[in-house]
Amino acid sequence: MRSRPLLVCTVLAASGLSCTAYDYVQIHEGFALNAEARPALADDGVVVAADDAALFVGDGTAPATAIDLDALGLELTAANARRPMQVREAGDLVLVANRETSDACPPGARGAYRMTTAGGPVTTLLEHCLDADAQVGPHIAMTAGGTVAVRDIVNGAGAIHRGPALGPLAVLRSGTGEFYNTGGLDIAASGRVTVQMEYFDGFAGGLMRGVLAFDTPEQAKLTLDTAVEKLGIGSAPPHAISPDGEVVLAMNSDFTLDIAGMMFPYVAGIYVADPTLFNTAKDLTLVADLSGEYCRFGAVDINDDGVVVFEAQLDDGFNCGTAFWDGIYSGPDPDSDDVVVRGDERLGAHQYFDGVRLGEINAAGQVAFLTTYSEPLVDPYAVWRADP
Repeated sequence: MRSRPLLVCTVLAASGLSCTAYDYVQIHEGFALNAEARPALADDGVVVAADDAALFVGDGTAPATAIDLDALGLELTAANARRPMQVREAGDLVLVANRETSDACPPGARGAYRMTTAGGPVTTLLEHCLDADAQVGPHIAMTAGGTVAVRDIVNGAGAIHRGPALGPLAVLRSGTGEFYNTGGLDIAASGRVTVQMEYFDGFAGGLMRGVLAFDTPEQAKLTLDTAVEKLGIGSAPPHAISPDGEVVLAMNSDFTLDIAGMMFPYVAGIYVADPTLFNTAKDLTLVADLSGEYCRFGAVDINDDGVVVFEAQLDDGFNCGTAFWDGIYSGPDPDSDDVVVRGDERLGAHQYFDGVRLGEINAAGQVAFLTTYSEPLVDPYAVWRADP
């Protein structure tokens, strides 16, 4: 059985519509996996999952190999896990984690670290004591070529950092009163770093939110490109950037952008953006909206072929308005654009999962994801790869 009947795919293809049926490969399962840590995915299909004390590396051809974080003095907690790991085909593995206490940092430290898919030694890329003002955020990004981006901005203290996986990292943009707090970040093959962040907008008259693109060190705000800007302070859209620089973002409420005094209204939805100069009209293409069966959107990703994947809740699903996601999708129709949906028997004991979390999509169109299930007789967490 495929995630969608072959006959349906045949009919859609005959009508000129896209239809990708996926096979699922289980990478790992367990009782202690960290459901907040989205699984990482390399272009060769290697997936990395995590619990607090270990990383699990596998491609589905054999049981996943465990890397003992505790033996390396590291801990990956739910508090510092959003996209805390990245892996690439060359074997570099970078992550955000806590480090055990030391004379230099009695309360412990938090940082960005590099190792390989075989484990240590560990290279420290960026680190602060846990009582410092700046703190390494729960997102890290890495290109297929090995360029890493991470941030430690908190209330204007800290910076966005970029550099090779082996280090050292350099400051890309300092945090100031102008660039105040940050959410998720990602990086394109060119080294462009996109950050969902809170910033001071003189045109709009105060603190605003946007997805800003940084290319060169200490770039001035008026020279930045943005995917979206001048959002209300409470808006925090998940986003990702493809290797060639297209940005995908999720908006769960209708929004209006005030650009140079002109109002541009948009409906809630999944958008692909080609970033444009700050305070100029935005180039947004709608992929999916809430007018049909979708109820709410979550994490997103996009690859170099422009394939978009996103978490969503459905109006007639179990999870609308909850913290769980009904499936992972790739377009406007959840019936024909599904990647992972509840009820697929190939998910085995997790066929009727409580929720699913998107990891990443790679250049081959493979998608890493994690399912959670509260049935007491089975492992509550499983990590998978969907192969087109």
